[in-house]
Amino acid sequence: MDLKNLLKSMPLPAIYKRDGKECYFDTYRKKLIEITPEETVRQKIAKLFEIKYGVPEEMISLEVPMSYYAAGVSGRADIVIHAYDTKTQCCYPVTVIECKNETVLLTDKVMNQVTRYCDIVGGKYVVLTNGIDIRMAVYDEKNDAYAFLEELLPYNKMLNEEYVIPEFKAEEYIRFAMSELRNQDKLKEYNEMGSWIFGADSNSEIRTFAVNFYQSLLDVEHKLPSKKLKAFEMLEDLGLRYMDYTNAGGGHYNGDYRTFLVNDRFGETQLISVSIFGTDSDFRGEKRGSYTSLVVSIDKFKTSHNSLQYNVDRFANVRNDGKICFAHNGQIGGFKSQSVIDKVSQYGCGLQIVNTKIKIGELDCNSLLYLDAPDVANYMYNLIEYALLREEVRTDSRN
Repeated sequence: MDLKNLLKSMPLPAIYKRDGKECYFDTYRKKLIEITPEETVRQKIAKLFEIKYGVPEEMISLEVPMSYYAAGVSGRADIVIHAYDTKTQCCYPVTVIECKNETVLLTDKVMNQVTRYCDIVGGKYVVLTNGIDIRMAVYDEKNDAYAFLEELLPYNKMLNEEYVIPEFKAEEYIRFAMSELRNQDKLKEYNEMGSWIFGADSNSEIRTFAVNFYQSLLDVEHKLPSKKLKAFEMLEDLGLRYMDYTNAGGGHYNGDYRTFLVNDRFGETQLISVSIFGTDSDFRGEKRGSYTSLVVSIDKFKTSHNSLQYNVDRFANVRNDGKICFAHNGQIGGFKSQSVIDKVSQYGCGLQIVNTKIKIGELDCNSLLYLDAPDVANYMYNLIEYALLREEVRTDSRN
């Protein structure tokens, strides 16, 4: 099947620049991916199956490690198309796609690679393509072999009677009322449901703030507005991602993050993710105080890390009027705080230096927080700005 003319009509993702390299913003993985000939084929093929062959975007996964399906197995499938099983109410792989660049011929070696992946994940169909030609095969149980089809199947024909085409409807997110946010028993119960949002030793005011702030991040109906500031440009609120970020000490902070696409003051595009966590009092066998940590992380190509891990209990000041003021000493492990303070003094926009402390902003926690409310938006801009400037200090040191 000749793909060239068909793929020309398939839209490619928006292009940005990071670390001097042009990148796609991959809407399936919600991350910046360096542009390569193979990645261009991968993006166009994913769009082809979504737009022309009716595969829901949520059922398409890119660059999927085989270890997700079988422990210790190496390799990554370029694209996996899933199906929803009505009996088990789970998603299962149904089609595995291998994408090569235009210089690679679709030989038996490529076929063996994609069928190996399909066997591992328990799929039914394989597709191999180089962006010029494309072939689809189905597993024939009777002959224990893959048989090539004459044409690509639309999504509804890939599915048998046990599978359905899922309907994805955005459900309204129900937040706590202020009375519930002040109910410490309810907050404790909420905290125990998943990743801790506040520390066991945090006081009642910080617990109320932590859940209020966390739920504002989960409330994707209210988006952080785009805005151009001195230190960066807020491009787009990307919504939620489930991520695992680490710090210099090897600690893991995995959970739901609200992610933002921004351009820093050098014109480089960055992904900034924000969440809040409660730390456990037992850390690697050592007893310590449990606190609430506001985490701001930055994605890199190969690795990602926490740019700011803000101890709310230590640095935030809860006032009698219900407002919380956030300040920081500029501390970064292995760096002098003064380097961060100097950077903020020179390039900061919303941040202020007050008595050798960096004032990040304040929030009125007497009402629900929404990211599109002016005071909350300004606070979020300041958090992003602070993370970017701290990253500059790290970069200056490396250079």
